[in-house]
Amino acid sequence: MPRLLRILPLLFLISGTPLVAQPSNPAAAEDAEMERRKILKAADQVDRVDAQVDKIQARVSTLEKILDEVRLQSQSLKESLANTAAKASQDRTALLEEVSKLVAERKEREKEKPAEKPLPIAKPAERDGYEHVVAKGDTLSSIAQAYSEAYKTKITVESIRKANSLAKDASLKVGQKLIIPTH
Repeated sequence: MPRLLRILPLLFLISGTPLVAQPSNPAAAEDAEMERRKILKAADQVDRVDAQVDKIQARVSTLEKILDEVRLQSQSLKESLANTAAKASQDRTALLEEVSKLVAERKEREKEKPAEKPLPIAKPAERDGYEHVVAKGDTLSSIAQAYSEAYKTKITVESIRKANSLAKDASLKVGQKLIIPTH
């Protein structure tokens, strides 16, 4: 009904004639009917445009709400990022301080630590080789390397085992005497 109320004045204005056609003039009645159809068609188009405008306004309203939510989330994320950056900076500073302390402590321990003694190189034994007394931390590998370097010869772990009749799984004891072969 509201559409009809909107259209009636338009019909009257456009046609310039009363809404009821005169029965005596069929051409005028036909013209009035054509005008009426044009107006109804235009009114339909206006109604469709109005409906589309309403839909667009509803979408715009929804998008404005979403935009407001996104702005709030963006602000929240910016604040969170700033807090995280500040925390990361604090953590980095704390880690650097801790590493500096550890490095300083290590340097201090190295100053206090006595210098490692080289393996004592024994004098030649009566047998064909040198006599070595096992010290704390000695291994067959370290002994072989020390004697090889000291006497510029190739002494192997296997040759030390063979000279002392040691099994492969035998362990060394502090104070144990070993023969280090010279050949």
